[in-house]
Amino acid sequence: MKYFALAFVIWNLVTFVLMGIDKRRAVKGGWRIPERTLLLCAFLLGGVGEIIGALVFRHKTLKWKFRLGLPLSIPVNLILVVLIINALICFSVSGDIVCSLKDVPDRAQEAFSQSDLERLKAADPQCALILGCSVNPDGSPSLMLKDRLDCGILLYKAGVVDRLLLSGDAGQVEYNEVGAMHSYCLSQGVPEEALLLDQAGFSTYESVYRAQSVFQVERMVIVTQKYHIFRALQIADGLGIDSLGVCSDLSHYDYAVQRELREVLARTKDLFQTALKLPPAYTGDAVPSQS
Repeated sequence: MKYFALAFVIWNLVTFVLMGIDKRRAVKGGWRIPERTLLLCAFLLGGVGEIIGALVFRHKTLKWKFRLGLPLSIPVNLILVVLIINALICFSVSGDIVCSLKDVPDRAQEAFSQSDLERLKAADPQCALILGCSVNPDGSPSLMLKDRLDCGILLYKAGVVDRLLLSGDAGQVEYNEVGAMHSYCLSQGVPEEALLLDQAGFSTYESVYRAQSVFQVERMVIVTQKYHIFRALQIADGLGIDSLGVCSDLSHYDYAVQRELREVLARTKDLFQTALKLPPAYTGDAVPSQS
């Protein structure tokens, strides 16, 4: 990601210089850089450099193409930057996704291939972080959350981890993701001592940050759906946590397009949040995951 940022800065320096060169040639009556080329460079991530160049060198400021085109290049640049950042995030962490479970049977030993199990166990994870999401009005896990829990429970029963870290929003009496997760795990035979509860995981970033800062996790498996796993792994990588991802897409979910669009913006936001290592709203005293 840092190489993309460096390339972006260098490219805008280039477009800034191009405006200066074209201005000088205009004064001297020399060969000019075609306006189409300058506008194309602006729209291809060079808008900031060209706008600064236009103001500094007083160049093209009266031409309607540039009075309209250069400001329009900025939102286009932002959209391209967001899309490129998302592509880089997905590519950079794709190798950390061990498996994606679909239509798995109930028995843990049949849910994972032997190679998947070996890789997961070789990483020696301290726990499986199960990220919370919405619960039903009656307080039971939603389909998406249930699939995440079922996948985490499979990891526990397969001997990959001996702790499940349940992280979600438990900030309201009438809405408690962690309470629903906790009750479901107990109903599936997971013992109380194998469950760690993080009731202040109000966002993906906070859940991963608190796994490290509060529960002292250095190695873990992250369990969530595929659309979400890239962001969670990117946050963990940025915070220095050795993590592998297991995708829990056991069902078909509604509103897939809306989730994907939201995720594009969320990945970008969390990238900067992770780079700054901003502390969450609630930190708390350390509770080692193996205690």
